[in-house]
Amino acid sequence: MTGRTTRLGPRAVSRVELLHDLDRPTGRVLLVDGVEQSYVDDDPTHLEFEYMQHMALVVDIVRPDTRAVRAVHLGAGAMSMPRWLAATRPGSQQLAIEASTDVLASLRDLASVDCDVRIGDAVEVVDTLPAKDADLVIWDLYDGPRAITAGLTLECMTAMHRLLDDGGLALLNVSDMTPFDVVRPVLAALRTCFDDVVLLAEPSTVRGRRSGNCVLVGRVGKALPHVSLARAGAGAPVRATVLAGDKLGAFIDAAKPATVMNPLPLPDPRRGRAFL
Repeated sequence: MTGRTTRLGPRAVSRVELLHDLDRPTGRVLLVDGVEQSYVDDDPTHLEFEYMQHMALVVDIVRPDTRAVRAVHLGAGAMSMPRWLAATRPGSQQLAIEASTDVLASLRDLASVDCDVRIGDAVEVVDTLPAKDADLVIWDLYDGPRAITAGLTLECMTAMHRLLDDGGLALLNVSDMTPFDVVRPVLAALRTCFDDVVLLAEPSTVRGRRSGNCVLVGRVGKALPHVSLARAGAGAPVRATVLAGDKLGAFIDAAKPATVMNPLPLPDPRRGRAFL
């Protein structure tokens, strides 16, 4: 996920730990059951994980100004994306939904961020939020060291779509590897309810050479700027291949959306679908 090995300072081992990064004095890594879940830096514009950089790239291309946005974060982690949005788009109204009180407690010594936090199951809370009241919905859910796949259904994608105003973006972090039997059904679900959809991932992941984090993007009511995203991805510090249009359709192939009655399989670490 990070593209490098993070050296951690000595701390007592516990289920949830927030440890200093010895290679970057201002950085801290959040570990759950000994596995990296998130990374936070004193500089809120520094995003250590590649998939967060790719999410930020999409937001900057689609919404290049610094006007405040309304954002819902499904999964809080170390609040890295809320901190980035608060720094780059001051005055943004943000809500983060996090199921783990232990994760939230580990952040108590960090600088506060202007973001409301609600404890609960994100998939359930989504249905209680007002319609068309968000510009961004960001999915980044994990259960301990495993990515959550049970909620990546057509019903949940439809619920996320309901939250978004015209032009709004849904951004999802989904870990997978070839034959992409998690990512492809999620893309199929997004294509069912969003007006335009793209995928961003490191080139080696798209080519099937290794597992990796894929950023899936859906937009409400408007097309995504495919060419601008592809150019930005090609020139990013961590390159991103962008699949859109016919190329994305060929990638999805015959995959069908998962549903509540027919959900995706649980993550299998042997296939790379866990923390990467």
